[in-house]
Amino acid sequence: MNYDTIVIGAGIAGMLAAIGRAEAGERVLSLSKGHGTTHWATGCLDLFDIGNADPLAGIESLIVHHPDHPYALAGIDAVESGAERLRAACEAGGYPLVGSLRRNLQMPTAVGTLRTTCLVPVTMAAGDARQLPRQGDGRGPLLIAGFHELRDFFPPMVAANLRTLGFAAEAAYLQMPPHDRTLDFSTVSLARLFDQPAFRADVGRQLRQLVQHGTYSRIGMPAVLGLANATQVVSHIQSAAGALIFEIPTLPVSVPGIRLYCALEAALLRAGGRIQVGSFVQRAEGKGRRLEAIYSEAAAREQRHYAARYVLATGGIAGGGVRADHAGALVETAFGLPLRTPNARTDWFAVRFLSRSGHPVFRTGVAADAGLRPLDAMGHVVYENVAVAGSALAGCDPIREGALEGVAAATGWKAGRL
Repeated sequence: MNYDTIVIGAGIAGMLAAIGRAEAGERVLSLSKGHGTTHWATGCLDLFDIGNADPLAGIESLIVHHPDHPYALAGIDAVESGAERLRAACEAGGYPLVGSLRRNLQMPTAVGTLRTTCLVPVTMAAGDARQLPRQGDGRGPLLIAGFHELRDFFPPMVAANLRTLGFAAEAAYLQMPPHDRTLDFSTVSLARLFDQPAFRADVGRQLRQLVQHGTYSRIGMPAVLGLANATQVVSHIQSAAGALIFEIPTLPVSVPGIRLYCALEAALLRAGGRIQVGSFVQRAEGKGRRLEAIYSEAAAREQRHYAARYVLATGGIAGGGVRADHAGALVETAFGLPLRTPNARTDWFAVRFLSRSGHPVFRTGVAADAGLRPLDAMGHVVYENVAVAGSALAGCDPIREGALEGVAAATGWKAGRL
């Protein structure tokens, strides 16, 4: 089957690009070798880590001073509209994102530090550091609660580190309610248990007893409070406990990220798009300045895909869209596009590991014009019918800049509306 647009990549950038094209009435296919960064990120939207300043104003300044940055290529309108389209998809999926593009939030982490982000799922909203009880402010302390069976979340450590930051925090382990599992617990398996009314009712009763004993005002728990109906699960536990509940992101697999992906997937399917996970695109076939076809791995032979237009959203170094070959050269894995990268392998990393400016290798990506079309080393368009989005673009280190999801949403949505 021929498509109007094929999108390679199923992260936020790829999904928003596919949604935009499908909502415009195109026949759209989303191809990916697996799930995108949603499944290992926090499930929040990091816009721009600029401390206590206005992140949107910070992006406006960044655009002026760094015209090759992906935010500059997308434009401030796409930054705002991309974030809003992501919020709309989550709202429709029953998993709203809350916050403002004009103000960053400080949210607790699974090691008891604070991280900067912009929009958070409603299940995390009560964890904003500005609302948490401080030592000596007269409010009931914060309780960090978890389970011994979930090995990547340690309430005593989280509470102790929060206390060093001046918060009034205590910790408790809960008794695992009756269940039918016999194997080890993961974040996903525990989230599925929380979807069961009897399981979460038992947790609610335990929390109620702790609240009555310790007068806790808020309770932080690992982000496993339901997979399919997290908003309702948190509401039910909150009512039973008699205190505000908020989730704290854990190590991957990210349950909040899965929820976010499911909301985007549902939006794409509603728009008439098609999704094919497990398709590793490994090469492309072009004619002149047009990409004619792409090839993905299949059981017995390559599978050929045709479209009028393509969107590349496979990610950068962290997402697997860029890798080093046997000779030590960095290559773009899907289309073989030219990369903007350090001249030599010795230039990949800064002298200091904790360099303030980051490591040059993580800024590797595909250079693009204002239409997100890929460029070669001379600045000429490689393919007229290809748009590049997300971390596959050169010119930024989105994790270090605290802009991973923001860049993905802005460039993905622009690629979807071109």
